[in-house]
Amino acid sequence: MTDIGAEIARLRKDIERLQRAARLSYASLDDTALEVRDSNGSLRGVFGQQGDGTTAVNVVNGPPPPAPSNPIVTPVLGGVTVSWDGTFAAGAVMPLDWSRVEVHASLTAVYTPTAATLKATVETAQGCTVVIATPDPVYVQLVARSTSGTASAPSSTVGPVGPTPVVATDVLDGIVTTVKLADDAVTAAKVATGAIGTTKITDNAITTPKIVAAAIQAAQIDTDAVNASKIAAGAVTTAKLDALAVTADKVAANAITTGKIAAGAVTTNALTVGIAQSIATKITDSMGDATLWATTTGTGTWSVLSGIADAAAGGTVIQGQGPVTIERIDNTPYDPDTLYRVTARVRTTAAPTSGTPVVSIGLVGIAADGVTRVSSTGANNTVTGQHYIAANGVTINAGTSWSTFTGYAQGTATTGTTTACPLPTAPGKMNSGVRYVRPSVRLLTGATGGTMQIDQVTVETVSTGVVNSVNIANGAVTAASIAADAITGKTITGGTITGTTITGGTVTGSTVQTATTGKRIALLPDGTMALYSGRTGGETPGSLESGINSDGSGMQLGYLVLKPPTHGPTPPEITLAVGPSGERNYNVGPLIMVEQGSSGLVNLVGNLNATGRADVSGIFSAGNIAFGSVSVNTTTGSVPASALVSGLNVAGTTFRAFVTAASGVPGTQLLGVSANGQSSGGLTVWLNRTNTGTTTVWWLLIGS
Repeated sequence: MTDIGAEIARLRKDIERLQRAARLSYASLDDTALEVRDSNGSLRGVFGQQGDGTTAVNVVNGPPPPAPSNPIVTPVLGGVTVSWDGTFAAGAVMPLDWSRVEVHASLTAVYTPTAATLKATVETAQGCTVVIATPDPVYVQLVARSTSGTASAPSSTVGPVGPTPVVATDVLDGIVTTVKLADDAVTAAKVATGAIGTTKITDNAITTPKIVAAAIQAAQIDTDAVNASKIAAGAVTTAKLDALAVTADKVAANAITTGKIAAGAVTTNALTVGIAQSIATKITDSMGDATLWATTTGTGTWSVLSGIADAAAGGTVIQGQGPVTIERIDNTPYDPDTLYRVTARVRTTAAPTSGTPVVSIGLVGIAADGVTRVSSTGANNTVTGQHYIAANGVTINAGTSWSTFTGYAQGTATTGTTTACPLPTAPGKMNSGVRYVRPSVRLLTGATGGTMQIDQVTVETVSTGVVNSVNIANGAVTAASIAADAITGKTITGGTITGTTITGGTVTGSTVQTATTGKRIALLPDGTMALYSGRTGGETPGSLESGINSDGSGMQLGYLVLKPPTHGPTPPEITLAVGPSGERNYNVGPLIMVEQGSSGLVNLVGNLNATGRADVSGIFSAGNIAFGSVSVNTTTGSVPASALVSGLNVAGTTFRAFVTAASGVPGTQLLGVSANGQSSGGLTVWLNRTNTGTTTVWWLLIGS
């Protein structure tokens, strides 16, 4: 048997040896992994077999590292350099699980670092410098990452910093050779004037295939370098000449003859002349060509209609539906020394559903470039505020005949004219920036729906070298300016003749009157004699008028009506009608007087006929009497029903109503009929019957 004491001593030594040895010296991890957790139990690392079958030491869920120090950004050619000095913000110590520093850049000052802004990484803890290629200034941030991939807070943003521009000193002499230049890299704009002299170009080295289209501009050609001997016959065509390129000083005397001008090549629109010359501009548009007009504003539409019987010429019109503004697309040169007249004919064929059927007609100003519109105030490219010298916001009610509007323009001003100028002696002015004009028509402005038509627009110059009615202002020629016996055997139409006595002959005019103001008599164009009392303050003159009318039976009656002047309530009229055989119709005697009594009643005094009464052979009507019928529908037996009569305008202040039913069952089924609520505008009719149905009631309303 072994000595027990020695065995105990051996075991003690073995235990001490085991205690001094590493704990895992005799351990192994078979097909598994060892997890490392912190004091909170959170997983920090995995040693051994990983989830994907590999064996490794994997650090996870590490704390975020401290933010790096601010980047150092410097411009260089083609970009910027970014440097990190290997330190951290606020003197923080680099953590043991530090992995790298990311370099982020963006064109905007405020951004969040993402994969889209990542430009480079710094993998060494000592820091380094990286280059970011960029043509534009950028804003730079740094972000630190741990081995577990956790990101730090970003550093402060530095920027904007852009690339260094390339200057001549950056390029070494001779370093740029022909093989370094890309095809077409050197353009005309990169070659200084005079840099390439004749000694640098081999004879015949430049041929036409070597010259890029438009490469040789006027600035590259010396004065007088191109002469007649250098231009091939027929090389210069009209397509090669800019507008107005050939001026008067470039055309030899008598060089342009009639044989050189094609038939119809020169139109009045292409001529700009003073009015003192004999050539005038005239455009008469019969509105048959839709290609000559364009819409400039408005939600409405327009089209050309043909076969219009009462159109001014050609049977065509432009018809606008809804609010629309149209403008002729070609330009007429505007000479401020010339008097221009614009005329248009317009009518309304259908009233708008809302708003007013108004029209504005005039000239749109165009600048010297022939494109830009110029308003009355000088504003560019606007269709509002234009020069509506023929009509501005004039109402044309539906159903009326054609209305003709004419306006005149001459000269320019800082602020052009926007109102109608119908007199040639007081023309409107175009804005001082206007060089061309176009006729324009605005239809149904501000309205909804509606239809208007235009059948003719004319723009023309008016010759002031000819004396006619257009050129002489009203009142300009007085008696003192006319020599004795200068006007003989001629007809004078319109205007004003001032003198002492007119003897012999016939005076024909629109109005003949004894005076222009005060108490007077005027003979008007409609065959009426107007009688003015001379009282001021809104007087409507009396009148004496005559005519022939039918009495309803086919008999033609001659009549004479005398209306007194009014200044307040309308007084009664006196009408005398006489038949074709000389008899006085209505048995009216030779003496009739009508007077208004103190109570407001009209008294008829005089001989009527032998019995003292007035006989009316036709239909008698009076403004204080109205009559008619209305249907009353009874929906419940023995319950009164009513019907309203409205829309009347019966004269008087006190009104009486009379009603009766068209019924054959009074007292049995029809129980009664009555009226109330009578006024100048109408009454209410009531009816009661034992059964239901519709009953016609005749009514009479009399005002007194």
